[in-house]
This record gives sequence, C-alpha cells and structure tokens, in this order.
Amino acid sequence: MPEPFIKTLTRDTLAAAGLGFLLVLVLPRHGSFASDFVDTFTLAFCFTFLGRYIDAMLRSLPGIAEGAGPLVRLAGWFAGGLWCYVTGRWLWIKYGRDLNDLPGLLWGGVFLVVLQLVVSNVARRHDAES
Repeated sequence: MPEPFIKTLTRDTLAAAGLGFLLVLVLPRHGSFASDFVDTFTLAFCFTFLGRYIDAMLRSLPGIAEGAGPLVRLAGWFAGGLWCYVTGRWLWIKYGRDLNDLPGLLWGGVFLVVLQLVVSNVARRHDAES
C-alpha cells in the first residue's frame, strides 16, 4: 500500500533540508546564508522528491529484482538523476545564479545513484528492525 503524499513530502523535505545544508557549505556562496540555503535546498529537493518517484517507476517494471534488473534500476537512477539535475539547474538559473557554480551534468546522475543507494540501505535497515 503506498504511503500518503503528505508523509512522502515531509520526509523528502527534511532530507532536502539536510542535503541543502551540506550543499550550501560546498558550493560557492552568492549572497546571504538564507538565500544560498534556499537555492541549495531547491536543488536538493529536486533529487529527494523526484528521485523517489523515479525509483517507484523503476520498481514497477516487471522482473526488476532478478537477472539484469538491478543493473537496469541502476541505469534508471543515473538517467533520472540527469533529469533531476536539469530541473535543478533550470531553477538555479531562475534564481539568478551562475551555472559555473555547479558541477557538470554527469554528477547529477552520480548523485542520484549514491542517494538512492543510501536511501535503500536505510530503508532495508528500518525494515529489518520492524
């Protein structure tokens, strides 16, 4: 049974807040801490929120858990990360920020793969404890 949307939104917002805080420390500063945090939070939210739906779409594919399915899922995460990053970069431009502040597009795919591996590992631990 799928979880309620508000629960998903809350969890992804909290995760994006943590990631946004880390990104504001790593990426070049543009203005005040608050405005930089809003920019990095938005970028992180693209990955946390959209990444969950990308993973859900990949899990709905038949046979995704067997054979070459895990590799397909990994490739899907990478491709989805590129789209999350494109969305985040578009918003970055809308905020008046310079794209040269962000790493290359390839890193968006890598970031979502790492994020989904961490989320999967945390979810597996949570399920084992329950």
